[in-house]
Amino acid sequence: MRRAPAIATTASLLLAIALIGCPKPAPPPLAPAPSPAPLPPIVEPSACGRAVRVVVSKAERRATIECSAGGRVVFPIALSRDRGPKRAEGDHRMPEGEYAIAGRARKSRFHLFVPIDYPSRADAERALAEHRIDRATFDAIAQAHAERRMPPQDTPLGGALGLHGEGARWRGELDLNWTEGCVALSDRAIEQLAKLVRRGTPVRIDP
Repeated sequence: MRRAPAIATTASLLLAIALIGCPKPAPPPLAPAPSPAPLPPIVEPSACGRAVRVVVSKAERRATIECSAGGRVVFPIALSRDRGPKRAEGDHRMPEGEYAIAGRARKSRFHLFVPIDYPSRADAERALAEHRIDRATFDAIAQAHAERRMPPQDTPLGGALGLHGEGARWRGELDLNWTEGCVALSDRAIEQLAKLVRRGTPVRIDP
């Protein structure tokens, strides 16, 4: 008669284990994330060779030239007066996306101006879908890009954009946002960039 409580206790323990279940094994430790590839070293423009691509980062306020000889050249930049990607003529915004150098540097009130082929076909496709341009305007922009020439600069999307210097008015003010949609470098930097790029050099502008 004294064994009944022990039997009951054992049964209760077995029932509790069955309800709770066996403890699950700990998950294996996560593999460490792969280390990012190291960035190419920063080199002097004279050691760059020629520009393979220009990458503009609005967030980092810099333009990076990827060099054919290896390495990269980095220049600080001034941004446009308003934020966000360019959508229309007169919105004082810098475009975002994939572009290309569209011609040689020329003199300007900002010392030198190097044009890009804005608006891109992607800009035109987006604008057509949003009813900001008509089909004829889209076709004109698309045909220009297909023929590797400058797209129309007088559309509702705006134009005459590129990379330029500071000029007398904005010299020493790269920490401010003052351009009307272009990428501004120091006068010395735009002189160096103009020697490294050529027509067709890819230009990517990131947010």
